This record gives sequence, C-alpha cells and structure tokens, in this order.
Amino acid sequence: MNDWKNELSDIISSKARSSRAQQENAVFEEFLDNVALPALKAVAEELRTRHERETQVRRAPASVTLNVRYEDSDEITFQIMKHFVQNGILPRAEVRLNRGQKMFKYAEMFRDDPQTYPISEVTSDDVIRTFLKFYRQTMDKNLRSTAD
Repeated sequence: MNDWKNELSDIISSKARSSRAQQENAVFEEFLDNVALPALKAVAEELRTRHERETQVRRAPASVTLNVRYEDSDEITFQIMKHFVQNGILPRAEVRLNRGQKMFKYAEMFRDDPQTYPISEVTSDDVIRTFLKFYRQTMDKNLRSTAD
C-alpha cells in the first residue's frame, strides 16, 4: 500500500529537480546575455576596428562564440558553454587556437576556485582576461613561426 506514497514522493521530488534545473538554465542564459555576450562583442569590436581582424560573435541557445580570423585563417575560436558542477552550472571557455599549421583545443574555467563560486561572481573582466590569455598564446606562436 505504501507504493503509491513512494510514487507520489518521486513525482513531487522530480518536479522540484526539474524546477531547479530550469532556474539554473535561466541564470546561465542571463549570464550569457548580460556578461559574456557584451564582453565578447567589445573584444570583437576592438579587434575589428583597431587590429584589422575579421570577427564574428554568435549567440546560440546555450553558448556564445567569438571567432577571430586574420588573412584568411582562423586565429582563435573562443566559446563559452555550460559546465555542470556539483552545485549547479558554471560557464567554461572552450578554445581552439591556430598555432602555425596545427589547431589546439583547450577548456578552462573562469575562476581558479575549486568550482564552488556562484555564476554571479564571473564578470566581463574574467571573460576578457581568459580570452586574452589564450589569444596571447596564438600570437606568441604566430610571431615565432614568422620569425623562423
């Protein structure tokens, strides 16, 4: 007879989990729109207007991507995506770098903490700082390969 009570509890707890997931997804989407997208648009504008790079910023349902090209080759693709951690969802950078004739892939969180910080602590400055870290690697390698 208690089977129906257990099933009822499962239904209710499932709904609570679903609501929490919906809230976490909404917070992540808000982060993309209000933090990540403006930061990457600012970087793209600077690269385009002052450094003669071709840039494209794309907003997808669960990510934002900045692609940078120079002289018909991709320099960097910098994408901000969901990363599931124990206490929710955090943004993570997934990066493809063109280094000479090879493409390298990296993934990195925006903070050094052991993923216990809230998404609200990730700022536009964090996004830009992480982009610059990886873009520097591309440029350092390109400078070395052209000097050879």
